[in-house]
Formats: sequence, structure tokens, C-alpha cells
Amino acid sequence: MDNLIKRNTPAISEYFETRIIPKQGEKSIYEIEAQNGKILLSGDCKISLAMAYYRYLKEFCFVNLSWCANTHLDIENAPLPDRKITHAFEQQKRAYMNYCTFGYSACWWDWERWEREIDFMAINGINMPLSIVGTEAVWFYTLLDMGIEQSDALDFLSGPMYWPWQLMNNLDGYMPLVDHLYIKKRMELGKKIIERELELGMTPVQQGFSGHVPRIIKGLAKRAKIYAAKPWCNFHPTFQLDPLDPLFGQIGRALREKQKELFGAHHFYACDPFNENEPPVKGDGYLADVGKAISELYSDFDSEAVWVMQSLSLREPIVKAVDREKLLILDIDSSKYKETEGFWGYDFILGNIHNFGGRTALHGSIKALADNPYLEIKKKYPNLVGTGLFMEGINQNPLYYDLAFEMLTENKKKDLDSWLPGYAKRRYGSDEECLKQAVSLLRDSCYSEKCTGRETGSIICARPSTQIHHTAPNDFFELRYDNKKLFKSVGLMLESQNSKKEGYTFDLCDILRQALSNHVKEYYIKAMSGFNNKNAADFENGCNSFLEACEDIDRLVSTIPEMTLGYYLKKARECALLDADKQNFEMNLLVQITLWGPAADTQLYDYAWKEWGDLIKTYYTVRWRAFFEYLASKFSEKKPVSTLTKKRYYDRDDYLGNAPYKKMAKFERNWISGYHPGKESEEDTIDVARELFIKYSEKIK
Repeated sequence: MDNLIKRNTPAISEYFETRIIPKQGEKSIYEIEAQNGKILLSGDCKISLAMAYYRYLKEFCFVNLSWCANTHLDIENAPLPDRKITHAFEQQKRAYMNYCTFGYSACWWDWERWEREIDFMAINGINMPLSIVGTEAVWFYTLLDMGIEQSDALDFLSGPMYWPWQLMNNLDGYMPLVDHLYIKKRMELGKKIIERELELGMTPVQQGFSGHVPRIIKGLAKRAKIYAAKPWCNFHPTFQLDPLDPLFGQIGRALREKQKELFGAHHFYACDPFNENEPPVKGDGYLADVGKAISELYSDFDSEAVWVMQSLSLREPIVKAVDREKLLILDIDSSKYKETEGFWGYDFILGNIHNFGGRTALHGSIKALADNPYLEIKKKYPNLVGTGLFMEGINQNPLYYDLAFEMLTENKKKDLDSWLPGYAKRRYGSDEECLKQAVSLLRDSCYSEKCTGRETGSIICARPSTQIHHTAPNDFFELRYDNKKLFKSVGLMLESQNSKKEGYTFDLCDILRQALSNHVKEYYIKAMSGFNNKNAADFENGCNSFLEACEDIDRLVSTIPEMTLGYYLKKARECALLDADKQNFEMNLLVQITLWGPAADTQLYDYAWKEWGDLIKTYYTVRWRAFFEYLASKFSEKKPVSTLTKKRYYDRDDYLGNAPYKKMAKFERNWISGYHPGKESEEDTIDVARELFIKYSEKIK
């Protein structure tokens, strides 16, 4: 704990003292008070002490730490607390991260970035992080031990941005690795991550095994029950070793032993059998046997083993075949407990998934967070043992997550009327009334009660069509709030004279980006109305205004490096050791944020859309310009023009479903293979924001 304080606030570290105190009954506890001229932090464990430390910084130093700007502390003074703070809470397990987070957000992190994230976890109370960095090494070295050639082992391992989906059994060997030294590098990073998590008193959740094996195993073990699973979203089929086959225990044990050798064994093992797929044998009896086989694999290896299972893919016979003390269920979207009578008495964690695909939409109901549903659900289901955050991507929605982290260990409802002004002061370094009003308008717009569930789609990032229902699978395309309120919050922020923190500049850019993006949809509607009604002026004005607004948004977000494509491409290249992997890692990124995959015929295109600088200008805007030119060429035709395809996936057009989309696909693939980052912006974010706010004020009002 002392090291965490020194890492984050070296200038004031000597002013703190820490001590361990007993729990308050079954509740964890921390206390903050002044004693003998020191800031005394007390807690029942290291994580409680870390929470006390951050609570002190928030309450007495007005600190906001975030993924989005305000990423580091710069505290020179440590005022003594003028009151004693005591906080007791019952959420004993606080889980963190979705598999997808490691693909969309964390795959390029180095140790410095991971060290900061682990400290961030600790001060926010996380004690059960998913820990899968380096699992490529577990598979690679196990396969070598089995006599499989190094080249075949490498071919099985998907590239960094797709590896998490391989661990979820969805795919394998996609954009595979070419360098075994990179695997060693990942192994070393994974070791450091788990060592630090253990040092801070966390319990890492490690990777389990449910039977996904390389295709080559089928040829080597011809009597084993290995079947081709149904292809997931047009990817090549993966191969599943039946958990009832004797080979399942042998391979599963070998993987567990290798993982223990490399990273230790820490008792919690995550896997989801038949994730987004169907079992090979019908009937509850088979599923029950599968549940027993997987649970026995873990228990035979580790007598304290607990199987960690996500709620979205669970099946009742599998669950009920496992002893209650041997299973922990993650209700990652807080919905399945209602359908399962509280998971039939099995321990579960109430989760919040919030973000899909690492998309950049501002959204989410902060009232739903502040209402603290844990309290009521716990009364009905005493087997509810904790809370969790399971977003698919991070680096977004800083206000929402500042509150979400607090609610993980809150023992009452939160009063937003008092919380929001305090947040504004911590985030922006000023208590000006204009900033308080600005965040209040966020509560009434992008963070209103209507904005629950999935994100609002982006018209900019949507694949152009004459009728658009979604940008990405299962999003909301209709705006669920008054965009004028969101835009007004930008004007209030621009009134500030005293904002001192990076969070102000980031949020000013981000909120204006969202408001302008929402507004662009009106230009699309005008263009399509002009086209369908043969009103050339409306069509031309709508198209030109749409493209001009895209250029303006690109210019705005390009002033923040973390909002640009070039920033992440640089991070991807830095992770590789060989030139071949540098290119591979760039392709991982470029494909995932556009086509997602498989590139030949994708159903998931634009799933991971981002309103990023240079991506808007060189990819999304070019698609829209070509689409408008196509419509212009059809303008004089009397018969209706539609680009809708007969086949539809997720209520979206088939990727190669007609001639216009085949032509668009050619551009998209050429862009991926030929993209080079543009010149970095030298413009000032606040200046550009002020200019664009003035430009669009009358249009949005």
C-alpha cells in the first residue's frame, strides 16, 4: 500500500499512515481521519486502504482520476481531514473487465499502462480482475510439449485484437502471430500484472478450459470426440473436444499445469462452454455431464477451485451439475438473475456491461447507477455476493464511469443533485456555476434515464444505405434525448474561465463531438428526403452539409491524440518485435475497427466503430461521398432506388449483397491495406471547439 501511495502521490506520501482494522461484522470497512499530524487510513484489507486513499484525495484534494484525461495525479499539498469518514460495505467481490476489453482497449498496453490501471482498480475497490494477459504462452508452450510444430502452434494463436474471442471459443488462428518472442514478451507482462494484483490483495480470475482445441489435434487423436462447431459470424469453424472424452481431462490438466508454472494458480477459473454456439448432443443429461466434467477438471487440479461463468451463455443443467461452493456466476448485464430465480441459489455478481465494441457514444443512465439496485436485489437473493463492471471497451464516458466505480461499494442510493457539482469541480478543477449547469444538462441528455441499454448508433460510422436501422448490431439508432440540451452544455463549458485540468479539454471535445454527430443525422434525413422527392436543392444541401460536418468533427477530434487513429496505430506497432508483426498488428487494428471480420464476408462490419480523427476523414466520409455520388447518378430515374439487400444480418444490409456494396467493399479493403496516418494536428482544442460551437449554434437551435 505504501508503494501505491508513493507511485501516485510522491510529494505527499510521507503524510500518510496506514493500519489494518477488523471488518465490521461481515462488512468490509475503511476509515479516514487526522491523527498526530498525519492522515490515518484504516481498512480491513489492502484494497480497503487503497479505497480510503482515493476517497481522501477526492474529498480533500478534489481529485478525479479517469481513463480519459486526468490520468495522473499531481498533488503537492495534503490537508488534514477536518472530519472522520467511515465507510462499511457488503459487496465482498468486485469483478472487473470483459474478455472483449482486452481486445478493444487493453491489447496494446505496456507495463507502465498496466501498472496505472491496476492502481486504478485498487483505489476503486476492484478485487477480482480478469487476468488473461499472457495466455497465448500457456497454449503455445503446451502445444509444443505435445509435440506440435512451432509453426502450427503459432498458426493457432489469433492476433492480439482477436485473441480474447479465441479464449471465448468463437474463432482461432485469425491474423495469427508470427513471432514466438512476442509470446514470451506477453508472458513476462502477464506475470508482472498478476504479481502486482496479488501484492495489492486482489484475486486474479484466470483462464479455464471448456474444450476448444486446434484442428491439428483432430488428426493426431483420431479416436477422440472432436467436432467442428457451427461457424460463428462467418468465421471458419472451430474445433471442440467433447468434455466427456478422456482426452479432455489430459489436455485440460496440461493447460492448467502450464498456467500454474507460468503465472501461479489462484483458484478462480473462467470459461463458458458452448459460448454463442450449440452443444453437439441434445438433452439435459449431456449438459449435466459436461458441467460435472469441467468442474472436476478444476477441482482435481486445485482443491479450492471456483468456476467463473458468464450469465449470457449459461445453461441450467450445466450450472446445477456443479456444487454451489464451486461456481460463481457473473450476471454481466444484471438481467439473468430475474429469469433464473437468482441463479438457483448459486453465488452471483451483479454486473454492468454498458459499452459494446469500444464505441465512442456518450450514453448511459446515471440515475440507474445512483439508484443502487444492488440493495434491493440483495434483500431478495442473499446469494448475491458482489458487483462488477464488464464493459467491452474503456476510454469513454468519464462521468458515467466515475459514478459507476463509486457504486460498486456504495451502501445507499446516491443523491445526484449533490454528486454532480462535486464531480464537476473534481473533473475540471473549478467550481464555476457554468460547469455545474453543464454536467446537469448531461444528466438530462446523454446520461438521462432513457439512455439505458445499448449505445445510440452513429450516422457517420454507419455503412451508407438508403435506409439505416443500425450502425452496429443491436444498437439504438433513434436519439433518446434532446440534442439541443447536449449542445447547450458545450456553450456553458466554454463560459468557464478557471478550468485547469485536462479533463475539461477532453470533455469539451467529446461532448461537442457527440452533439455534432447527432446533428449530422438531420443532414442525412434531408438528403434522402430530397432524393426521394426529387428535390435537387434539398438533396445537394443535405449531402454537402453532411460531408462538411464530418470534416469539422474530424478536425475537432484530431486535436486530442487519444481520439485519433494514428495514436493507436503507433501503440500497435510498438508492441511488436518483428517488422512482420508490426504490419500484422496494424492490420489487426484496421480490420477490427472497420470490417471486424472475417474480411472475406463479414456480418460484423462497423461493430467496433469509432469517431476518431483521420478515421472519419479517410474512411467514413469517403464512403458517404461515394454513396451520395451513387444516388446523384440515379437521381433522374423514375423508379424507386433502394440499396437494401434481401439477406440481412442483425437488421443490416448484407456486406456484399448488391453491386453498390461490392464496390464499397473494394474501397474498404483497399483502405485497410493502404492506410497511412495523416499529419498530427497542431490546433488548440478549445479554439476549434469555440469556432465550431459558433458555426453550428443556429443550425442546432
